[in-house]
Amino acid sequence: MDIYLEFVSNHSLLFVALLVVIILLLQNIFGDLTRKYKLISPPEAINLINREDAVVIDTRNQAEFNAGHISDAILIPLPELKENPEQLKKYEGKPLIFYCKSGLRSNEACKALSKLDIDNIYALNGGIQSWEDASMPLIKK
Repeated sequence: MDIYLEFVSNHSLLFVALLVVIILLLQNIFGDLTRKYKLISPPEAINLINREDAVVIDTRNQAEFNAGHISDAILIPLPELKENPEQLKKYEGKPLIFYCKSGLRSNEACKALSKLDIDNIYALNGGIQSWEDASMPLIKK
């Protein structure tokens, strides 16, 4: 036991870094368990679209949407979605798949909608970048 205490006293910066890493790992694990929406991969998204008639919602801006989007995706930028989540009521009962460029905005949208007790919410893990990496088609205007 004295060896460990000596190590901690001699390498306090390394020990603090270890504690920070452990805390971040625990936060990530418990965040996954408490999240009310599911992160899905591109193949899982296609499965939801084909089998359960999922609605795909792009949370990016108009210019990003025009540069390339998933087929039949509906553009609802994140600020607009946060201001008026009631516009999703017409898709009630259907799975909702949100995506953006990398997954940050879509995760934020899913968190906001989860707080409003909207169910059947999914976020495309990695956003449209993961869609392109999986060699999935995009519609470009």
